[in-house]
Amino acid sequence: MRDDSASAQELAALRAAVLRDHEQVVRMGPKPRSLRVTRRLKRLHLSWLLIPWYVVLAAGFFLAGSWRRLAADEEQTVGLYRRLSGKDPGVARAEVWRINGQLGALDERLRDLEGARPGAPGGADQVELEAAAGVLVGYYLAGRRTDDALLGEVEAAWAEYEELLEQEVARAMERRLSRRRPDPMLEERAQVAADRYRAAWRRWLDRRAERGSTLGPGAR
Repeated sequence: MRDDSASAQELAALRAAVLRDHEQVVRMGPKPRSLRVTRRLKRLHLSWLLIPWYVVLAAGFFLAGSWRRLAADEEQTVGLYRRLSGKDPGVARAEVWRINGQLGALDERLRDLEGARPGAPGGADQVELEAAAGVLVGYYLAGRRTDDALLGEVEAAWAEYEELLEQEVARAMERRLSRRRPDPMLEERAQVAADRYRAAWRRWLDRRAERGSTLGPGAR
């Protein structure tokens, strides 16, 4: 449970740390050329060629030492979150990951990773991400409780999307062992859930913009 004596400065520092970690992930993500190659190979049913492609990308990532910086920064973020929440290391790390997962699914720059579909809800820009990070920090530090109905809709949509992602990962592991085909229905449901999640955020962000709000990192 969050210590109510936490200062605005501490909350702002945690929000900044979460955003820093998120930005590192964005910078290390596939570049436009990599995405074009990936999609072209999938269209040609040559996905097996992605294996050496990913090996080359991963080698560059590790040789550059990026993983060390990411790990060190994450430890700082988790440590700050633990100090403000009083939660044990495992729970603190899981909640920091969940916050960053929600930001990743919302970030407009990362929508290309799944191939944004025409008519799908848009993601968030940098200013909107900062607002989302602030309210998520407050939400998780408050024990995942909120009086904000729209934020409640966001989190309900995220719970559905997260569950479907876990199912996709489990199915992928099963396919590696049994060579089963992907489940197109599960993939479609996950895409629909992702759209519902972003649409819920858009309602929250649009309301914030209409009110001219200046919600801080501890807002609920």
